[in-house]
Amino acid sequence: MVIDETTQTWLTQEFDALVDFARHSRCEHGFSTLDATGEADPDAGLQLWINCRMTHVFCLATLKGDDSARAFAQHGIDCLRTHFYDAQFGGFFTTLRYDTNEPLGADGERKAAYAHAFVLLAASSGIQAGLTGARELYELALDAHEKHFWEPEYGLARESWNRDFTQTDSYRGANANMHTLEASLAAWDATSDPRWLAKSASILSFVLGEADKIGWRIPEHFDSTWQLLPEFNRDRPADPFRPFGLTPGHGIEWARLALHFWAAVNRLSGEISPEVQEFVDQLPEAAYSLFTTALADGWDADGAPGIVYTTDFDGEPVVHERMHWTICEGIGAASAFATYAEQAGDADKITEMHLWFETFLDYAKTHLIEAPGRWIHELDQNNTPSGITWPGKPDVYHAAQCVLMPELGLTPCFAGALVK
Repeated sequence: MVIDETTQTWLTQEFDALVDFARHSRCEHGFSTLDATGEADPDAGLQLWINCRMTHVFCLATLKGDDSARAFAQHGIDCLRTHFYDAQFGGFFTTLRYDTNEPLGADGERKAAYAHAFVLLAASSGIQAGLTGARELYELALDAHEKHFWEPEYGLARESWNRDFTQTDSYRGANANMHTLEASLAAWDATSDPRWLAKSASILSFVLGEADKIGWRIPEHFDSTWQLLPEFNRDRPADPFRPFGLTPGHGIEWARLALHFWAAVNRLSGEISPEVQEFVDQLPEAAYSLFTTALADGWDADGAPGIVYTTDFDGEPVVHERMHWTICEGIGAASAFATYAEQAGDADKITEMHLWFETFLDYAKTHLIEAPGRWIHELDQNNTPSGITWPGKPDVYHAAQCVLMPELGLTPCFAGALVK
């Protein structure tokens, strides 16, 4: 994406500030959840997904040339292997106690596809950054994924298990598969293993097909045979991982990931079947439909700027809080679309995406960023700080990626784009 020097300087400085903020999370057994002041939140324990995200961000910083970030990235890889990995049954614990490496309660012992996707992402970024043990971590993540989470009969990832993988959840979710797609693209880029690109295609094909059925909105909740559950969690509309209805921010995120997949497959020009090529050729337009529908439903939906957390199936707001990650994904997707449009020579789309990029960035600067590197994670309907769903400032993953995206080419993943 072509941007001016002033904006690029700000983005670079903001990435560095986010990485500096993330350093506060380092603790003995990994990375802690951070509260609203940027201090450790011991009561939240050590969350697997947050530890993986922090590790991933420190890998990105390392690849950008920040030598001081390497020790933090290595700490993350080491802790995932030695503390979060369940040597008895395989897979990775969801939550550890802050002061020990023991699972935090029954939920801490569970094995979740969502969090395991981030293990794969962290390991893949670690491989790209040349970290010791990253390949071994990748092998552990691959083993868990293949044995327990990937359902070949559906070509999708199941949701979760108990500790010893004897009892599984009947629920299936698009969110876990979205991040499995993200991680699969990163794993393919890091290892060249073709299975990951095949898995990415399977996930994306299913979800886009389901989205097309309901007006290019992303369906979230399914049963064990992948039948849509439109009433799921109606009584828990603000659930942090499984909210009722539809999540416009996910429509934006899926749009960006579809472009990353498009970029990945275009590396294989001439090596894929005509049927696959036809699917890939349709992806930019499908991604654009997801992006524009999400913004039509979610942006300024209640008379104030920002993207509402959830809507019903008609696109009417349900939960009005604004999550910082939705704006981050808006910045990232607009950047990706602008880069695509530059390659395609589409002047109108370049103009449109630059306008959205500037709109989202202005919103972030006005409402979300209280100081360099310190992004408020949740606002209410009036754009004042809230904490109903996401108290504190748990991690920097979404913000770090969005300020990197404008300077990167359209590639399968962030780490690969930064490899010198």
